Amino acid sequence: MSPSPDRSARWTGTSPALSGSRRAFGWRNSQAAVLMLDLVLVMVAGLAAYLARFEGRIPPTFFRQLAVVIPVLALLRVAANRLFGVYRMVWRYVGLGEALRFAQACAAVSALLLLGRLFLGQLNGHFIFPFSIIVMEGALSFLGMVGVRFVPRIRSERTRTRDTGLATLIIGAGQGGLAVVKEAARHPELGIRPIGFLDDDPGKAGMEIGALRVLGKVRDADRVVRQTGAERVVIASKSIPPKTVARVIDTCNPLGVEVRIVKGTYDFLDDEAPGADQPSGLVREVRIEDLLARDPIPPSLSIEDLRGHYGGKRVLVTGAGGSIGSELCRQLAAMGPARLYLAERDETNLFEVERELAGVKNHGTAITPVLLDVMDAKALERAFKDLQPQVVFHAAAYKHVPMMERFPWEAVRNNVFATKQLAELADEHGVESFVMISTDKVINPTSVMGATKRFAEQIVQEIAPRSKTRFSCVRFGNVLGSRGSVVGIFRDQISQGGPVTVTHPEATRYFMTIPEAANLVLQAGTIGADGEVFLLDMGEPVKIIDLARQMIRLSGFTEEQIPIKVVGTRPGEKLFEELSTTAENLAPTDLRKIFRCRPVPLDAKRLDQLVERLAFLVKARDGDGVRQVLRDLDIGYEITPARQA
Repeated sequence: MSPSPDRSARWTGTSPALSGSRRAFGWRNSQAAVLMLDLVLVMVAGLAAYLARFEGRIPPTFFRQLAVVIPVLALLRVAANRLFGVYRMVWRYVGLGEALRFAQACAAVSALLLLGRLFLGQLNGHFIFPFSIIVMEGALSFLGMVGVRFVPRIRSERTRTRDTGLATLIIGAGQGGLAVVKEAARHPELGIRPIGFLDDDPGKAGMEIGALRVLGKVRDADRVVRQTGAERVVIASKSIPPKTVARVIDTCNPLGVEVRIVKGTYDFLDDEAPGADQPSGLVREVRIEDLLARDPIPPSLSIEDLRGHYGGKRVLVTGAGGSIGSELCRQLAAMGPARLYLAERDETNLFEVERELAGVKNHGTAITPVLLDVMDAKALERAFKDLQPQVVFHAAAYKHVPMMERFPWEAVRNNVFATKQLAELADEHGVESFVMISTDKVINPTSVMGATKRFAEQIVQEIAPRSKTRFSCVRFGNVLGSRGSVVGIFRDQISQGGPVTVTHPEATRYFMTIPEAANLVLQAGTIGADGEVFLLDMGEPVKIIDLARQMIRLSGFTEEQIPIKVVGTRPGEKLFEELSTTAENLAPTDLRKIFRCRPVPLDAKRLDQLVERLAFLVKARDGDGVRQVLRDLDIGYEITPARQA
């Protein structure tokens, strides 16, 4: 049994109130000591200015002036410091902005002295302040007060970084690299001891930045690492392309040198840099996302633009516990919706995403979890009546191709019927905007999953023209790091010693990071209407076998240690994916990396007939019948002979 707070306080001879009083007393003592030190420094600076002006022999008249002016001047400077907030600054973390504020406080008093010089000079010649004294006193006071604050910090930082941490070579001698140097000095626990920079800017070659030299270009990494004995390389520049990151890893791995990357270098919407109280967030390991990411292009709409669109609204996200759904929720939470409803049927995923969002800055958004299965029509209708969402992002779906080949009726229930129910309820309840997350597998589909998602697009397109709700679909390819993705599978296989299994040497896929995909979905949601389909620019396709090789290398192994095994394609899989057909009239939008297409919608009467047929077949769990109906959609889906068997 633990003691009560009061009894514990008696045993230790203290009480919470007394402890608080002591802390407050200690703080006041510290502030008083700094204030007294400033008074002394200003008086010494004033005396030094007079001595310098008169070369050590102060005339009696000016000596009397000195005796009056210096105490008043010291009080004025302390008062100015308080007025400008100098005594509220924590000098361990002070930067240029705080130093400028200190300079403003000093300049304000010096300006007052100049005015006094002009005014008092008209009254009595004995009170004329020499301009040289005003200038020297201001400079000496500023240097003295700043010096006593900075010198201990500088000595402390040099002492802490001299012998602690791994010898670290920093790639990028810009703001990012300088930030790494500063954080390493403030936080020895990071284990970073900077020894120099690499930078491709020819103007920085041989220069010193933050007391560290630029030792060469990025291509010189091998030579510089060997010469300096670097034990770690940190990539701190946002302008370094993924191919260069891969080259650095290939150079450092054989030398036993670990490579790290500054957190946020390739992350979207990382609008808050690691704080002083979060030093562990400064760097992280290089991930496959960093090697496959495209060169960063600023999004067309800023966070403020998106806040203007989604802020103050009730937003519902289905599949909120999934990879895309949870990232949509993270980004939406920062945009200030009035309420953010997290709709998810998996209680564990729902618990995790709610817990995560509860612990981050969310601009006053009320986060509301909703344990909901979108395939439950009655529960879905109750949810719309109770929640009255204004914006809906429909991310809930079955996405695993081989699994849906085994359970095609379940793919129809989730991807087709649930989407139809959601879209109809959105129309009925006057939802402003409805965005469905689609996939590149809808084009000439070879799988049940792709065909059902294409049918879902057609349902949205059929409802859109007769509704006040702005309906749209957003279509994109694979997202790096999503649950069940090839990246996760490869990572598990590598950790188990291999082999890494690839379906076909020529298999290719489009890849995009989860944060980028979610951000582009939010952007597309601001312009969608009439059932339009938006395509996200996925960049260049990547060979799966090349992805496997990169991940093996990134893990510090060779293909001899972790072999790659070709196992053949699985049911429903294609060798390559497409994002659109020639019949869809692909066109650019005003938003970067987002294109618009208008697929030919399905006739409403025919759509209803197909839905009725599917409802009967789903109830009977007739997989072959389901495939035949999907084939009748005329979307390019064909049933292979192997699948008929």
